Amino acid sequence: MKWEYFGTGLAFIGIGVTFMLALPPPGWPRMPPPLVHIGIIIGATLTIIGAIIAIFGMWPVFPNPKIPVLGMGLTALLFVVCMAWFWVVPEKSFPPANPLKRLIVYRGFDLIVPWSGTEPKFHGYNILVFNVSNDTITARQMFLNVDIDDVTVLAIPESGAQVIIQQTSGKLFGVKTNAPEDVPISMDAKAITVKFEIDYDTIPESGIRKSYRKFIYPINWANGKNNPPLLEAQNVDEWEK
Repeated sequence: MKWEYFGTGLAFIGIGVTFMLALPPPGWPRMPPPLVHIGIIIGATLTIIGAIIAIFGMWPVFPNPKIPVLGMGLTALLFVVCMAWFWVVPEKSFPPANPLKRLIVYRGFDLIVPWSGTEPKFHGYNILVFNVSNDTITARQMFLNVDIDDVTVLAIPESGAQVIIQQTSGKLFGVKTNAPEDVPISMDAKAITVKFEIDYDTIPESGIRKSYRKFIYPINWANGKNNPPLLEAQNVDEWEK
């Protein structure tokens, strides 16, 4: 064991790591980028030189054959470095962009199911969108689907007209069935499912936001089948993007 080589190598490694990882001085933000790069390169160079010198110092005590032992040591070191990199370094090099601020709230969801006297019928669905921001916004209903026990009774697959909603104002998005008459609902039906998406943006544009909701209305005959069913919304899915 050549302790002088080993100690010198560790000293070079310490200096090199310090060059690369030491806390920056108060004037760091005003430091020219080339100087920062030069410091990192010098630190990496010193670390490599120190590792080589330290290996020369330990070379006599390596068991034979020496090359495989050296390879295993370097592999173990690389494994530790990569493991630290995996757990410590953030997934992305750049900070995530700030999410767009939500600008609307829903003040009402109205499932229109009139009672004919003998059976319920589906007529339409209303969505009241309210602007709670300090900006005037534009909004558009992108789609609306209504199913009764997985049977579609209303499908608006294409986006509707864009509307303008002033500050602290609301807009009612109302859609009714395309059939000539309301759609009868079977007395044995279990639930009505409603899915829709509203897209909106500010004026001037700052980025489109998307708002999605999915509701299930269980058909409850608690008052008997001679009376209108109870339809209470259950929010089963939602997201804002």
